[in-house]
Amino acid sequence: MGTLPPQHLARLSDDDCWSLFKQRAFEHGRQEHPNLIMLGKEIVKKCGGVPLAAKALGSLMHFKTEEREWLFVKESDIWNLPEEDNHILPALRLSYYHLPPHLKQCFAYCSIFPKDHIIEKEKLIRLWMAEDFIKSSGRSQQIEDVGGEYFNNLLWRSFFQDVRKNKDGNIVMCKMHDLMHDLACSVAGNECSIEKEKNVVLSIPNRSRRLLLECGYNICVLIDPEPSRRANHLRTLLVLSSLHFSIPHNVLVHFMFLRVLDLNNVNVTTELLDSISSLKHLRYLELCIGIQALPESICTLYHLQTLRLSYCDFLKELPRNMSKMTSLRHLEIDFCHQLTHMPANMGELKFLQTLPIFIVGKDSGCGIRELQGLNLGGELTIRNLQNVMCAADAQEANLKDKPNLHKLHFSWGPDINLQLEGNVEQTLEGLRPHQNLKRLTVEEYMGVRFPRWMCSSSLPNLIEVSVINCRRCEQLPPLGHLPFLKVLVIQGMDAVKSIGNHFYGGNDVTESFPSLKELAIQDMPNLEEWSGSNGRVLPCLNQLFIRGCPKLTTLPCLPSLKELELTDGNEMLLGSVANLAALESLSIWGCSMLVSLPEELQNLASLRSLRIDGCNGLTSLRLQGLSSLQSLSIEGCQSLTSLTGGLQHLTALHSLKIIDC
Repeated sequence: MGTLPPQHLARLSDDDCWSLFKQRAFEHGRQEHPNLIMLGKEIVKKCGGVPLAAKALGSLMHFKTEEREWLFVKESDIWNLPEEDNHILPALRLSYYHLPPHLKQCFAYCSIFPKDHIIEKEKLIRLWMAEDFIKSSGRSQQIEDVGGEYFNNLLWRSFFQDVRKNKDGNIVMCKMHDLMHDLACSVAGNECSIEKEKNVVLSIPNRSRRLLLECGYNICVLIDPEPSRRANHLRTLLVLSSLHFSIPHNVLVHFMFLRVLDLNNVNVTTELLDSISSLKHLRYLELCIGIQALPESICTLYHLQTLRLSYCDFLKELPRNMSKMTSLRHLEIDFCHQLTHMPANMGELKFLQTLPIFIVGKDSGCGIRELQGLNLGGELTIRNLQNVMCAADAQEANLKDKPNLHKLHFSWGPDINLQLEGNVEQTLEGLRPHQNLKRLTVEEYMGVRFPRWMCSSSLPNLIEVSVINCRRCEQLPPLGHLPFLKVLVIQGMDAVKSIGNHFYGGNDVTESFPSLKELAIQDMPNLEEWSGSNGRVLPCLNQLFIRGCPKLTTLPCLPSLKELELTDGNEMLLGSVANLAALESLSIWGCSMLVSLPEELQNLASLRSLRIDGCNGLTSLRLQGLSSLQSLSIEGCQSLTSLTGGLQHLTALHSLKIIDC
């Protein structure tokens, strides 16, 4: 930083602006009419060489099909606003004025976020819902889906940018360009205010509908009661703060018409929680720090749509009467690790779509059947499955008819009764998911056999599978037939002695695991054999992690393997590594019995990175043949006395680390 002079970017030429404009205006094969091209180039000249303006106007003109509409934009009075009234680019103002009304208010709402703020897509849609900006177009379409269309429309028109996607390619976050943020603030006017709190007494503007407080560390804000009593228009209150920010409990009584209350990172006292129940119009509530329990009075918020409690590490229970919150659509309780049970009769929340965790209980109304009528989506972890006493209840949870669930995690507790082995197997059989499922984890399952739906092609869209601590199963589930499976974790399966044809899908399989890229095999103390197959096995496998498999001595042929990590007593596998012709990275961790590297490793001409850590028995290293090695790291090998032949043969080496040897 500061070592080079700043580079001032020049504005784009008219030709470059036209290129950006044309990509949007004539996208999807739309015909480039000569008259429209002529008008478009005249419009582009007004963009002033700003790429954002060119993209926004191009997106706008994509929806204009008549020549008169293009002429109207070209001759708009907005281009001629006096400079003092026009600090917002005219092109961006035009893009906003031509938005339909429902998108205008959704965009203006975004003025509540600070500049350069990372906006969560789902949260933004739920804030729009709380303000009643989204109107469903029909019975079959969820309001969240309509909100997604609103978001995508604004994104395509360049009102949002810098999107971030999850592993499935879905947009989860975005930002607003500073110029777009200026536009949002301009059109929102005095309806939205951002207060960077410096004083302890805050006066809320009388006409504000939305208020953001940005507060520093260890501040207690007092709100001036006189103007606050007139703040009847306030609908949204968001707080962005450091830890230990606090609000007096009697503040909220002045905001009786709030729709959104976001107190993330706010010290929420018991008195403040009790006062929240007076906000009868509340539809979005987000809480975080220090909460161990919510008061029963929260259950009187009958209009609440979103209750966000994620990362409430101390939260031990939810209100008993939560089933009365009949408008609740999203209950976000992920990473609330101390939750021990669920409220009774959760199945009565018919609109509930988000429920990351469900803990099966033994009491009436707390069983797994409560999931039956819920149209859940996203991800769901079902814990304490040992409490399912009747396997038929698992089937009645109706997971196979929940197409919006993309991630499932089944978990049994430690107090399972092994005499109920058959019931355990039938329970998992009854939990068959919908074929849309993409990620599956089965943990602490104590059956001997996996269910039929894991041994067939009924889940063709799976891309990640984890089988963890299923210690009584003698065979791995035959997953080789899954066409899109990319990540597989096998851990803690004590009874498995071999990996072979059953795992690949049978003797007649021609190609097994065609898409698998990452494979982890861990904590398998009795695994002795890993054989190949007559067909193509793991043709695309790039990364392999083997840990705690002391009896495993050989690897199958893995033609595409580039990264291998061996940990905790797998030094015997090094004899097979020489056959991995494509290997580029090798890590050896905690192999205390390793004395020296096998001579066969000298043949790994493609190896670029070698890391050896915590191998206390290692006394010498021979590295002469590794002509492509670029990075060498040796740590914690306290018996190492020499590098046989020195380092002069490692002509490609550019990184060397030797620590605690």
